[in-house]
Amino acid sequence: MYPKIVKHLIFPLHEKFMGRRTMSCLDELEKWQWAEPEEIQELQLAKLKSLLMHATDNIPFYNERFRKFGFNPQEIKSIKDIRDIPMLTKEEIRTNLEAMLWKECPGGLHRYNTGGSSGQPLVFYFDRRRQAFDKAARIMTHRWWGVDIGDREFYLWGSPLEMAGQDRLKQIRDRLTNEYLYSAFEISQDMVPEIVTRLEKFRPKCLFGYPSTISLFCSMAGKQHIDLSGLGITVVFSTAEVLYEHQKRIINQALGGIPVVDSYGSREGGFINHQCREGTYHVMDPNYILELINDDGKPVLEGETGEVVITHLDAWGMPFIRYRTGDMAKSDGMECPCGRGLSSMASLQGRTTDFIVTPDGRWQHALSLIYVVRDIEGVSEFKIVQEEIDLVRVLIRTDSSLYPDNGDRRIRQGFKKRMGGEVKVRIEHVEMIPRDASGKFRYVVSNVGGNYDC
Repeated sequence: MYPKIVKHLIFPLHEKFMGRRTMSCLDELEKWQWAEPEEIQELQLAKLKSLLMHATDNIPFYNERFRKFGFNPQEIKSIKDIRDIPMLTKEEIRTNLEAMLWKECPGGLHRYNTGGSSGQPLVFYFDRRRQAFDKAARIMTHRWWGVDIGDREFYLWGSPLEMAGQDRLKQIRDRLTNEYLYSAFEISQDMVPEIVTRLEKFRPKCLFGYPSTISLFCSMAGKQHIDLSGLGITVVFSTAEVLYEHQKRIINQALGGIPVVDSYGSREGGFINHQCREGTYHVMDPNYILELINDDGKPVLEGETGEVVITHLDAWGMPFIRYRTGDMAKSDGMECPCGRGLSSMASLQGRTTDFIVTPDGRWQHALSLIYVVRDIEGVSEFKIVQEEIDLVRVLIRTDSSLYPDNGDRRIRQGFKKRMGGEVKVRIEHVEMIPRDASGKFRYVVSNVGGNYDC
């Protein structure tokens, strides 16, 4: 489809049909990105006040929370006053989900879930307002790199929300909006020529996906002496994992020296920041209040590392107010030469995912196994360890009153379907899952991948 037709007709009509005011949100963000920091802070404060009043009036969880801690939203004078509200944890969301929802939300609530960096499944809901602002932020930051609505985009992706929706209707929609979704759950040397053929036929302007998968694809293509530099791709957008320098170098060299651009966000947290052409990670301040806090819950000093805590100012269906993401980042108070008034954030740490290697030689993104476990009722926490090429251990902590009788069988069947029938799956029900020596929790560990050449 011609990009201009998609940009000016098909995409706006699609968003209107979905009940999202994405185009007007985009206009707002385009304007606010160039505002002075003080003006943006005034906008944040106004949106924060509205969100807190809404949460008091319409969300039982927050109404009770504010009363319990003696917090009066009407008395808020500055953004810093938000620190009087206790931080929101994943466990609180699991325990109080129903009380956190705005049941009368216009356009309804839309269910999502994620495994999270801790391996503990998390269910949450979005409203159309939040979806529109998140989508608008993504469009705006794509424009920073010369990619606009309607330009061809190839996704090396793997979320079940997208992959499960690859029915005929969604395929038609993607074709109409110039998007192509290719499963990134697994990749092998045999698959590389097929991916290259699809890229050559589709001729995308940009490539979007996991840095681990894209760099692995580029490495495999290099071993087969396949030249990727003539595919017409002008930029690679990396997301969902930490982008390491060696991955960036591999991708950059394989695709002819094009920029490899990083962003940070999460399924529940939304679209939080993105690199501009100066390399600065700009926070989407009109949509968020972002805090970096130390172990004592205090703001970190400039240059220090702290946990990312967010308040999504446009999540009204299910407010995320001072939500602890579990991600760690370094603060950065530098002004960017690009001239945008958006604040910045330095390096991010701690969102890596290992690959699983199957007995037949496929490199499979670990998320494919995570999704099998996390969607089973009653799973509180889990960890997947590939001990050998044909042996996987699953440590799992469950709520026995919710965990189904066929839960173990579903895990085994799901793993064998993805890895091969010869794989042995050992499930261990435990009371506690140990952390690594560093104190971090890796929800997938492969003791095999380093021994196999891609």
